[in-house]
Amino acid sequence: MSKKLAHSSLARTVITSMMGNLFEWYDFALFGYFAPIIGKLFFPSDDPMTELISAFGVYAAGFLVRPLGGMFFGDIGDRLGRKKALIMTILLMAIPTTIIGILPTYSDIGVTASILLVLMRMLQGFSMGGNYGGSITFTTEHSPKNRRGLIGSFAVTSCLIGLMLGSATAALFSHFLTEDQLGGWGWRIPFLLGVGICFVGYYMRRNIEESPDYEKAKESGKTVKRPLKELFQNYGKTLTTLVLVVMLHDLSFYILFVYMTTHLTEFLHFPKDVAFTINTINMLIVSAVTIGAAWLSDIYGRKRIMAIAALIFAFGTIPLMMIINGTQDTTVIFLAQTILAIGVGGYFGPLPAMMVESYPTEIRNSAVAVTTNISGPLFGGTAPMVVTYLITITGSNLVPAYYLTVGAVIALIALGMIKLRNAN
Repeated sequence: MSKKLAHSSLARTVITSMMGNLFEWYDFALFGYFAPIIGKLFFPSDDPMTELISAFGVYAAGFLVRPLGGMFFGDIGDRLGRKKALIMTILLMAIPTTIIGILPTYSDIGVTASILLVLMRMLQGFSMGGNYGGSITFTTEHSPKNRRGLIGSFAVTSCLIGLMLGSATAALFSHFLTEDQLGGWGWRIPFLLGVGICFVGYYMRRNIEESPDYEKAKESGKTVKRPLKELFQNYGKTLTTLVLVVMLHDLSFYILFVYMTTHLTEFLHFPKDVAFTINTINMLIVSAVTIGAAWLSDIYGRKRIMAIAALIFAFGTIPLMMIINGTQDTTVIFLAQTILAIGVGGYFGPLPAMMVESYPTEIRNSAVAVTTNISGPLFGGTAPMVVTYLITITGSNLVPAYYLTVGAVIALIALGMIKLRNAN
């Protein structure tokens, strides 16, 4: 294959993988951004904080089934092919997303609405459990060894773009619709719009080539019948250490870019469109920094770049959060979040390649999926609910900063313990 054709094939593979992630994370993120509205509609209470905590609890429920999805689709990816697993995940995500967009509320069918909402969130989480780790493995395995960081980062960037699109959509609808319109029918439209992305992603995934690393392992007879058993028996220490590394990835994002919009609107009383706009612009910055940090990691090493980013959280989160809590100046808030956004992107960029380089091909899809899906439910999905609850019982708006700082220190220790078996 000529160099031009190889580059064209790689670009097509990257874009295809990105489309699937963009759809899944756009739809999954919308729930977090519309949590205050969904809480009122599906978990009505005399206490607004109870509604909000209930909504974030359902948000967390979607994460609790992600390990099951990761194990199920990870196993399929290692035994039957990465491509097959990725096609299945994007189709599965479309069903609950559509249902959420048309689901009757508590006032229509009572507690049945709440139960159905929880079930749809769990189905979304099951799909995401297989898609995220699978896309990381698939994309990185298509890249040259000296470009694993850069190419692998697009799997993360596509999630950020999806989340950014969700944030931008929420900001747009919040700006042009009244509170009554948004709470009555406006919040449903963004969910239904996302289904269109699904069909594009499905079509593209059907027409891409299988991972060359998987094909090579299959041809040489190196695939294993029970990749999960192999992972837990022989790579338990690696798995535990990487979960603690990925923890900061989840904590930083879900506190700073999913929870923070609620913090600005519910606790600091900023208008929704202002909070969503700050969030969206900084997510764009995260996306750019993610790619830059991944490129640097191909030159200077994954651990070095990620350690620098972790230090930003360890020493900068508390003072920057104090600034955010103590001002009504939106420019100051934006700049404070921008500094933290640089830390988020710096940590995100090298992470996909680090995970891929930590496991052998024959168990890699399962291993990466399990790694991300242990950390995600424990630390990411629960973060908005945990910090909201702790703020209500402590009265301190610095709880998110304390939580993230502790996570950064733990991640720094874990980074020092990582040994990359497949590094350049």
